[in-house]
Amino acid sequence: MKSYLTLWFSSDGASPVEVVDALKEIGFNPISGNYDMEYVWDKKPSVDDILYLADLIKKKLGDKKVLFKIETI
Repeated sequence: MKSYLTLWFSSDGASPVEVVDALKEIGFNPISGNYDMEYVWDKKPSVDDILYLADLIKKKLGDKKVLFKIETI
C-alpha cells in the first residue's frame, strides 16, 4: 500500500525544497502527477499506523505554514 500527500504552500511559509527535505526524513519521496509525495508501506497499514504517520507529518511540518492532505490506497 501507499500513502500520498497533496501539499498546499503559503507564500509566507517554508520553501517547497525545505518542506520536501523534511518529509524525505520520514520516508516520503517526491513524485509528479496527481500527488506531491509518496510513502510506500512495507506492510498493510492499520488505521492507527496511518494516524501515526499523519502525526509525524504534522510534527515535521510544524510551523512551516503548509497544509496537507493524506490519502492511503
